[in-house]
Amino acid sequence: MSLDPIVAEITVPVKPALAFVGFTAQMGEWWDPMLSPDPPTFSSIAIDPNGPVETVHDDDQRYTWGHVTTWDPLGHLVMDFWLGHDQAEPTQLDVRFTDEGSGTRVHLEHGGWADGSEQVRAKYTHWDDLLARYAAHVS
Repeated sequence: MSLDPIVAEITVPVKPALAFVGFTAQMGEWWDPMLSPDPPTFSSIAIDPNGPVETVHDDDQRYTWGHVTTWDPLGHLVMDFWLGHDQAEPTQLDVRFTDEGSGTRVHLEHGGWADGSEQVRAKYTHWDDLLARYAAHVS
């Protein structure tokens, strides 16, 4: 099995700044609740530009599954990521927003896989579907 980054990409019909806001501040509106720790109570996602990324649930229970390391509203988001695997061995989610004329190319790489994490990596098959949900949201 490969340890190469998982790559997903989509073009959305908004400028990079709006694409960034749609991806970050509005993530809870397009995220698939089935990918949260407790799908029936999922309500939103909270992202601190200088800290944690959390799934928020109806009972105000929060599950931290990431930590922002780069926050550039002009086109770049990077976070340590451990949704579905051990926080002690985070992977890295790197998302770039590039102007494409009347729209934005959103390029996502999920990398930083350690030796022995091939089976964990194999579980991350949803990025294309999530980006499609995101694109529908910002369109």
